Amino acid sequence: MSIALEHLFDYDDFRKFMQDYFEEQKKMRSVFSHRFFAAKAGFSSSSYCLNVIRGRFNLTPKSIEKISKAMDFEPLQKEYFEALVQYNQAQQVDERDQAWKQILQIRKQIEFTHITTREQAYFSKWYYPVIRELAADSQWHGDYRILARSLTPQITTEEARDAVKNLLEWGLLRKLDDGRYVQTSQMLDAAEIPPIALRQIRREYIQHAIGAVESMPKDERFAAFTTLAMSESSYNYAVEVLEEARKKIIARASNDTNVERVYEMMLVAFPMSKKVGTEVER
Repeated sequence: MSIALEHLFDYDDFRKFMQDYFEEQKKMRSVFSHRFFAAKAGFSSSSYCLNVIRGRFNLTPKSIEKISKAMDFEPLQKEYFEALVQYNQAQQVDERDQAWKQILQIRKQIEFTHITTREQAYFSKWYYPVIRELAADSQWHGDYRILARSLTPQITTEEARDAVKNLLEWGLLRKLDDGRYVQTSQMLDAAEIPPIALRQIRREYIQHAIGAVESMPKDERFAAFTTLAMSESSYNYAVEVLEEARKKIIARASNDTNVERVYEMMLVAFPMSKKVGTEVER
């Protein structure tokens, strides 16, 4: 894989990234040139990218799309590159600030640790993710009884002890010389975990959510239930909005230095009917 592409998220200047990418490709492949890339991307001018790198031209949405395809960007790489272009080319301060916020948000996402199937056990107990957060942020001072009672609902002292032991073995927690615990990464990503391995913990979280809605005061939990009739296009829009909101909340939480509680957040949208117009079995 291209080293420049691999380190795309470290760049603050898209022109510098493009320069490094072109220089690297020239060393890797003798056939590579500005003319070669222009033909691959669909640019009519063979010197277009060179002029962009030198600051003579700005990138347009169409040219960003062409470059993204020619460089085989992953979706998140494309999103980052677009934000980087907007940040570097913005004329207004507020536009530049907004682009920078998006850059930081994306960088937070790529800091996630990818859990392999070897650590599937992390998702075997609903309280493992909660303990991972509490062990690093709460003032339990090595007293597993206090740690166990900090959860809602509470777990046993032995369960808390085993959870910390396992999290250390899995490399998801680290114990410092002064006795405190720290996380080895801010966020975790379960993308490589088989869906069947997540089925039980998801069910448990849903059960906890029901309990919270029924018993917790409204100022301590949030729940909104809405029944909507809409097209598939509107549903896709809803998913985009929810995913964007989730990313913003994750970015905010990642920078929060005043942690007070551990929360579980679930965003769910699902059909409650068959498609209108399709035949229903009689």
